[in-house]
Amino acid sequence: MKKYFVILVLLALALFISGCIGFLTTPGEDSITSGKGRLKIYLTDSSEKYKGNDPEAYSAVYITISKIQVHLAGEDEETEGEWIKLELKNGETIFDLIELKNEGLSVLLSEVELEPGKYTQIRLFVTDASILIETEEIEEDSKLIEVTDEVPSDAINVEIPSVYQTGLKLIHPFEIVDSEETVLTIDFDAEKSIIKTGNGNYKLKPVIKVVTGSTDEEDG
Repeated sequence: MKKYFVILVLLALALFISGCIGFLTTPGEDSITSGKGRLKIYLTDSSEKYKGNDPEAYSAVYITISKIQVHLAGEDEETEGEWIKLELKNGETIFDLIELKNEGLSVLLSEVELEPGKYTQIRLFVTDASILIETEEIEEDSKLIEVTDEVPSDAINVEIPSVYQTGLKLIHPFEIVDSEETVLTIDFDAEKSIIKTGNGNYKLKPVIKVVTGSTDEEDG
């Protein structure tokens, strides 16, 4: 009887150890598919407020990002390579760049797995842009404009020149390495990117840099 008891204990112990090993070796949510590398792209505005004494300082700068692509370089100089469309985390989305700046945050645009290789640039599609002009009432309340899925009705439209309709090309070579993660941040200077024309209209002239790594993150 004692012999059978010992055997049962050993079997139970073996099953327990096997389960623990299985638990330890099961890929987690952050695991990367073999033969792929992960790319994370964030959006932020890390610039300083430079229009503090301007009567037309902006309380909000809204941009709608509809699509993002990256360019995979060809295997040699004679091969053009290809543009790869990335899946946006929340699909087409409206962002308030001033809110990102005031909060000191970056938001996740896309997180995808890609083929390892050298990539030469990013193409960002901004389909709409608009602004809110800061007023004394907003300054006194010291409240941020909350971003929703719609732009406020009193926002002023910003013209997007036709040259940008095919996407903003951001030259920033990077490499995707097998089983490794690459993080890029698109730093979009909201205030410098809005130009007031002589006829009183506003036009988008993007001032953007791409940096490796991200600032304080907000995955929403």
